[in-house]
Amino acid sequence: MPTQMMPHSYANWAILMDNYLFVMYIALASVFWCAVLHLVNGKWRYEVRFILSSATALFPLGFVLLLIILAAGGRCFPWMDGNTFGIPLNGWHNTTFFNLREIVLYLAVWGFCSYFVRLQKDEFPNAPATARRRFRNVALLVPVVYCIYGTITGWDFEMTQIPRWWSPIYGPYHFESMMRMFLAFSIVALYILRKREILKIPIHDYVFNYISQIMLALTIIWTYAFFVQYLVMWYGNLPDEIVRYNKMMNGPNWFTFWLFFFLNSFIPFFMLIFKAMRNSPALLLFPASSILMGTFLERFMWIISPHADDVYHFPFLSSWVDVVITVVVAFIGYKLWARRMRKDGLFRTEADELAEESAAA
Repeated sequence: MPTQMMPHSYANWAILMDNYLFVMYIALASVFWCAVLHLVNGKWRYEVRFILSSATALFPLGFVLLLIILAAGGRCFPWMDGNTFGIPLNGWHNTTFFNLREIVLYLAVWGFCSYFVRLQKDEFPNAPATARRRFRNVALLVPVVYCIYGTITGWDFEMTQIPRWWSPIYGPYHFESMMRMFLAFSIVALYILRKREILKIPIHDYVFNYISQIMLALTIIWTYAFFVQYLVMWYGNLPDEIVRYNKMMNGPNWFTFWLFFFLNSFIPFFMLIFKAMRNSPALLLFPASSILMGTFLERFMWIISPHADDVYHFPFLSSWVDVVITVVVAFIGYKLWARRMRKDGLFRTEADELAEESAAA
């Protein structure tokens, strides 16, 4: 039985943290996938790389959300208020060190990604060899930066919400989930942009097919990582570790737990395995939406998991505050991204339309 009921405001702060993780990873994963597509020499990258990398415009929003979360202190990280489940804190849970590393690492990653985007603008097949070599060398570092920073983020915002709760694969499990989330997000965003016919360079159907194939592979990997993490703790009968799963699976939020599991695994898998689904941009909205919703619920459940047996809270339905937070963050993010794309010349202009009409005539 729970010893202390947690207020709904605790879950509202978890929703804000969830939104922060989405904003931060959309900006970060956009650079990650641009780098990966360059390193594997994906020819279709030239259709989408500037659209994807323009999502780095969300970094300022993410930084503001990070400062709000850090200022909230124990309302987002209960261990800061002494709620440690009787476990002594170590140096990693020092509040000053925690705040310092979050701010410094975020600014460092933001600066690195901005440098990558600047180099990408000068990288073309006919660019000077020095420019292409410099961009390649920086692209080689991007997956390393992504994995290290993603691991630390997974530790700080989710894994160590229970001090000294430890999983050897939590970092990869976390950042793999978010790199797949970005692919689902990109399918939805590219579909809307193409439907509105505002892009200067059109997006072809095969781009959606390629993204969905990667998404299918990552769905299999996510399911495997989730199962292995649970299996090790359950089969090893590790009481300090398995209790966190029990809180999520057997507490009042059990439905949310199983919902995020199926939305992230079997539902998108049994849609993406069909070629007809992967070849239809419109149909791909279904598995993409499933992954986006599943990932949002997944992040929420891991954040509140230390007290998942103390409070029942289903995102958006249990509190109108959840809706306000998410709508405000999404609206600001949309404005920032649209402004960046317009600034980078990715949208069609009146001059482009007049030129097409003249050519048609």
